[in-house]
Amino acid sequence: MNPLRHRVPRFLRTWLSGLLLLPTALFAQSVTELTLPDVLSTTLSHAIDPNAPEVASPYQASSWLAGLPSLNLSYLGSEDRYGVDESEVSINLPVKSGRRRSADNALQALATGLDGVAQQLRSLYYSGLIREALWSFRLADTHRQFASRKRNVLLELEQRQQELLAAGSSSEYTLLLLQTEIVQVEIAQQDALQDTRFWLDRYTALTGLRTMPVDIAEPALPLQDVFRADQHPQLQALELAHQQRQQMLRAGSPQASDWNLALKAKHLDSDGYNEQQYGLGVEIPLSVFDVARQSENSEWRSAKREYLLERDQLLTEFSTSWERLLSEREALQQKQVLLNRSQQLAARINEQLAQLHDSNEIAQEIVLRRMMEAIDTRAEFALNALLIEQNNAMLRQAAGISL
Repeated sequence: MNPLRHRVPRFLRTWLSGLLLLPTALFAQSVTELTLPDVLSTTLSHAIDPNAPEVASPYQASSWLAGLPSLNLSYLGSEDRYGVDESEVSINLPVKSGRRRSADNALQALATGLDGVAQQLRSLYYSGLIREALWSFRLADTHRQFASRKRNVLLELEQRQQELLAAGSSSEYTLLLLQTEIVQVEIAQQDALQDTRFWLDRYTALTGLRTMPVDIAEPALPLQDVFRADQHPQLQALELAHQQRQQMLRAGSPQASDWNLALKAKHLDSDGYNEQQYGLGVEIPLSVFDVARQSENSEWRSAKREYLLERDQLLTEFSTSWERLLSEREALQQKQVLLNRSQQLAARINEQLAQLHDSNEIAQEIVLRRMMEAIDTRAEFALNALLIEQNNAMLRQAAGISL
C-alpha cells in the first residue's frame, strides 16, 4: 500500500503551513518599548472625539451676588395743587448670605474633587479594558506557540516514520497516527490564531496602536494587603456626590436666604419746592430662627438613604471581588508549585523517551503520547504563570489602581 495516499495533499499542507507561520510576522509587530502607562495615555487621547468642541461651563458663580440685580422705577403724581410729585429709582442687589457663601465655596471644592475622581474613574475603566485585551492576547498567543511546538515535533516524527515505512521497518499505523495528531494540532493552532487576531484587533480599536508592550506584568500586591475601599475612586465619587447634594440642600435652606441691598434715589417736586433724596435699604433674614420646610427634610432623608444603600452595595461588590481574586491567586500559586514538579518529571521522561528504540508499534504510540503530554505540561506551566500575573492585574483593577 502506498503510504502517500494517506497524507494531506501537498497544496493544502503548503497553505496550512503558510497560514500557521503567519503569526510570526503578526506578533513581531507586537514587540516594542511601549510601557503600560504609555498605552493608557494613548488610549485616553484616542477615546476623545477630535471633532467634539470643548465647552466651558455656562454657569459662573458670583462671589457675592446671589442673582440678577433688578431695577425698580416708580412715579407718583399728586392731583392737589400744592401736592408733591414723587419719582423714585431703586436698584436691588440680592447679596449672598454668609451661609450661602460658605455652601458655594464648599460646592466649588467638591466640584473640583469630583472632576479629579471622574478622571481617575475614566483611567480605571480604560485600564480594565486594556488589561483584558493584553492578557487575553498573551494567553491566546501562548496557546498558539505551544501548539506550534507540538506541530514541529510531530512533523519531524512524521518525516522519520516515512523513512522507516519506505525502508519497510515500520507499518502504516504509526504514520496515520502521527498525521491525525498533526491535523488536530493544526486545528488547535488555528483556533488560537483566531483568538490572537480577535484580541489584537480589539486592542487596536481600543488604543489606536498596532504594537503591544513587551512587559505587561505589574508590581505584585503584597499578600498581607488589606483592601482599602476608601481609596477606590468609585467609592470616593459616591462620597463626594453625597456631600455635594448635602451642600446644595444647605445652600437652598431658609437659613441661607439671601440679603437684599437696595440703592434708592427719590425726587420730590412741588410748586416752588424740589428735593433730591438718596438712601440705602437692607433686608436681612433672621437666620437665628431654626426654620425648615418638610420638603427639605424629606429630600435630605431620601439622599441619606440612597447614599447608604449605594455604599453598602459597592462595599459588598468590592469585598466579594477582592476575596474571589485572593482565593484564585492562592489556588494558582499552589497549582504552579505542582506544575513545576510535573514539568521537571516531564523533562526526565523526555530524556528517557529519546533513548527508546523499540520498534514495537504500541510502544511507539506510547512514546508519542508521552511526548505530547510533556509539551502539554510545559504549556500548562507557562499558562498558569500567565494566569498568576493576570490575577495580580485584576487585583490591582479591583483595588482601583490604574495602569
